[in-house]
Amino acid sequence: MSADQRRLLRQLEGRMRQCLAITDIRRQLTQTGMTADDIWAFERTVRRQIRAERAGRRAAA
Repeated sequence: MSADQRRLLRQLEGRMRQCLAITDIRRQLTQTGMTADDIWAFERTVRRQIRAERAGRRAAA
């Protein structure tokens, strides 16, 4: 994985956590050579982490 891809994946995770648009970063990742399946696998993992964190905060409240 290239440095550009790692940087874009960090940006993607940040935008997902802030509920911002992620289409442009997905496009950039595909241009760097990542497949749609690889991007979706990463997104799925991040979505699970976010969901677990939010559930933990709700349980603590």
